[in-house]
Amino acid sequence: MAEDKPRARPPPPKPSLSRSLLIMMFLLSMFVLIDPGLRAAFGIAAGAVFGPTIGFGAAYPVITLLLAGSLTTVISSVVRHYFTDWVRMTRMNKQLGALRKATMDAVRRGNTSKVEKLREMQANLQKDSLDVQFSPMKSMAVTFLMFIVVFAWLGSFVYVEVVNEGRVYFAVPWQSNVDLRAAYVFPAWILLYSLLAIPIGQVVARILKMVTFQRRLRAMEVEGT
Repeated sequence: MAEDKPRARPPPPKPSLSRSLLIMMFLLSMFVLIDPGLRAAFGIAAGAVFGPTIGFGAAYPVITLLLAGSLTTVISSVVRHYFTDWVRMTRMNKQLGALRKATMDAVRRGNTSKVEKLREMQANLQKDSLDVQFSPMKSMAVTFLMFIVVFAWLGSFVYVEVVNEGRVYFAVPWQSNVDLRAAYVFPAWILLYSLLAIPIGQVVARILKMVTFQRRLRAMEVEGT
């Protein structure tokens, strides 16, 4: 009787190019964040681009913050949308919600065997949903460096150019003169940047989601015909 030949081991999986690039981007971001000299160099490079386009000679710092926040928020929203399967995420969230509701109903009825089965199904579904839930985190590797560079330039813009132009004050409904350098947990210019950028990000994200779901619905209609 011939001896069984040992089975060949399957080849190791090839490293993903996109994953390697994401790791490299994240490591570069960490180096820029830690090293003040490198961060300043990136900020100067960003200033060479943003200064002539949205700097306005430091004459309108609020508009500059609005445009910088809009740019970074739109880019980050698009990148996050690219890495996220919104349809699959919504489907899994609905399934998990239905399982939780059924589990609570089975607990109230005292049906222990059904509770165990539902909890097992819920655990399996949660394992499958981990990849979907953490996919948006991949976008941070791409956008983190962008935010660091833009903030490095904005810091220099506010504390050097705006100060030299004497434009450090802006008005809000409850106060006529607010210093961009004033500290309210965070500097006022960072709070203003966030206040202007966050609503834009929410609008862009909702528009991208709506477009994605409409395309998926049209594709389902075509398949059904």
